[in-house]
Amino acid sequence: MKKNSIKWIVSAGVAALLTISCKDVVDIPASDRLTQDVIWSGDQAILDQYVIGLYGAVREKSTLYMLETQYTDCMTDLLKDGDYMQSRRYNRLNIGTQVFNDNDASILSTWSDSYTRIRRFNEFFRDAEKYGSQYPASFLVPRVAEIRLLRAMQYFYIMRVYGCENDSEERPGGMVLRDKLEGPAGNNKQRMRYAESWQWIIDEIKAAAADLPQSWDAANFTRVTSVAAWGFLSRVALYAKQWDVVVEAADKCKELGADLDPDYKNVFSNQHSVENIMTVGFLADGLNHSADAVFRPSGDTPHHNNRASGYIICPTAELADSYEMADGKVFTWADYNANPAAWGNDPYSGREPRFYATIIYNNEDWEGRKIETFVGGADGIQEFVNEAGRTSTCTGYYYRKFITENDHSWDEKGSNHFDIMLRYGEVLLNKAEALAQKDWSANSTAALGALNDIRSRVGLPGRSAASLADFMTLLKQERKVELAGENFRYWDLRRWRKSVERFNGKSFHGVKITKNTDDTFSYAECDIDAGNKRIFMDRFYSFALPSSELNNNEALNHTNNPGW
Repeated sequence: MKKNSIKWIVSAGVAALLTISCKDVVDIPASDRLTQDVIWSGDQAILDQYVIGLYGAVREKSTLYMLETQYTDCMTDLLKDGDYMQSRRYNRLNIGTQVFNDNDASILSTWSDSYTRIRRFNEFFRDAEKYGSQYPASFLVPRVAEIRLLRAMQYFYIMRVYGCENDSEERPGGMVLRDKLEGPAGNNKQRMRYAESWQWIIDEIKAAAADLPQSWDAANFTRVTSVAAWGFLSRVALYAKQWDVVVEAADKCKELGADLDPDYKNVFSNQHSVENIMTVGFLADGLNHSADAVFRPSGDTPHHNNRASGYIICPTAELADSYEMADGKVFTWADYNANPAAWGNDPYSGREPRFYATIIYNNEDWEGRKIETFVGGADGIQEFVNEAGRTSTCTGYYYRKFITENDHSWDEKGSNHFDIMLRYGEVLLNKAEALAQKDWSANSTAALGALNDIRSRVGLPGRSAASLADFMTLLKQERKVELAGENFRYWDLRRWRKSVERFNGKSFHGVKITKNTDDTFSYAECDIDAGNKRIFMDRFYSFALPSSELNNNEALNHTNNPGW
C-alpha cells in the first residue's frame, strides 16, 4: 500500500472516530509516520483506528451528510427544495433546466466514489491476509467482517443507480466486480450480469453477518453488527427480488433483538432506540451537517443567535395530506372545509402520531411561540420561483424529524443530530412486501400482519386487502408516511417502475394560509413548481455509466445502459 493512501485514510479515521464512536482516541503515532508496518505492527489499538477510519464510507452515504448533494426525497412528491440558483440541483433535475445526461448520473453519481472506497477496502483485505497472523482471530475476524459489509454496501449503491434489469450477454446490466487488487492488468473488466451482481452482494453480506458480533461495547455502539448486516440484507434482497432472503433477513433481525419502538417520535430523538439498527453520529464542533439550517422554521432565526436559515427544504401538501386521522380515516380538505368548526378550525388536529413527528405546521406550539406559516407570518410562505432560493417555506410546512426542539448546540456551529442508516421499521416493511410478492394467496395473513404491526405502533387500525394489487397500494402508502424524509421514496418508485407515472408531467403543491381578522385561518392549494411540470424518463430507471469508465475500461466496448 502506498504511504500517501495510509496517511489519508488514517487521518480521516481519527476524525471519523469522533463521529462513529464515542471512545477516546488512543495515543497513536503522528499520521506522517503511519506506514504499512506501523498500522499492521500487531498493535490492536492502531489497527482498530484504521478500521474505524474506513467508516467514512458510511457517513458519506448518510441522509444528513448528503442533504446538499443527494437528498433524493427532494426529487419526489414528499419534499420541496426551496433552492434554485445555488449549489443544490434538485429542482434543476426535477423541472428540466438541467436534465440527466449520458456523462454520468449527475448528483446521483456514485461510481467513482464507491470504487475509490472499494479499492481502499481491497487494500485492507490484502494486508489482512499478509499480516493478519499477528492478531488473535477473535480480534481480526470481526474487523474483516466489518469491512466486508462496508464493501458490499458500496456495491449496493452502484447497483441501485446503474443496475439494468433487462440485460443480456451482449449488454450485461450489473456491476464491474473488483474484489481484489489486480493492478493495471485488471483494468479492463466487463460488467457482471444483473442477477449475478445481486447474488454476489447477498453472499458477501451473509458471510459478513456470520462473523460480526451481535453488539459492540458502549463506546463502539455505532459499529456494524450482525443485526445491521441482516437488516441491510433485507433491503438488498428487496431490490434483487429474492423474497425468501428478505423474509429470512428480517426474521434474523427480530431474533437478534431488533424491534419497533413503541414511541415513533423516540426513534428520531433517541439514538439508542431499540428500533435503530445502524446510526451515524455527528459533532457540532467537527464533523457536522446542515439539518437545522435547511429544515428549521425561518422564524427561529432571531431565537438562535440570528443564525440564518438556509434555502429551506420542506414537506409538500402531498405528504402532509397523506397522514390519516388518529382513527384511521383518510384526511381530505373537502371534509375539513365542509365544517371547519367541527375541527376546532384546525385542519391539523386529530392526526396520527407520525404527522406530528414529521411535520411542523401552522399555529403549532414551538419553542415558546406559535408557528406562523401564514402569509406575512414569522415563518410565512414564500412563493417558489425559478430564481433566487427561498429562505422560508414554499409549501406552508417545515420538516421535523432530524431537528431537536429547543436545541441551541447548532447556533454557533453545525448541526449534530444523529442520522439513521437502518431501522427496524423499514425492515418490517421490507418483509411485508416480500411475503406478499412471493405468494399472496399463501402469505396474505402474514404480510398484512407485518404491515399492521407498523400501523399498530402508532395506534392506527389494521388494514385488509383482497388482492396483491390492493395490498401493494396499502404498502406503498405505508412506506411513504413511515419513511418520509429518510431517502426511500425516490428509490422505491424506481424499483416499482412507478416513477414515470408518478412524476412525469406532474407538479406538486403546498398550502397557502391566510390569517383572517377573527384570528382563524383560510387555506388554499398552491403550486410549488412555478408552473413547471416534472420530468422523469424511462431511461432514468438505469442511469448512464460515467464516460470516464467507458473510455478507460476497454472491456465495456463503450456500451452504456439502454437509452444513453
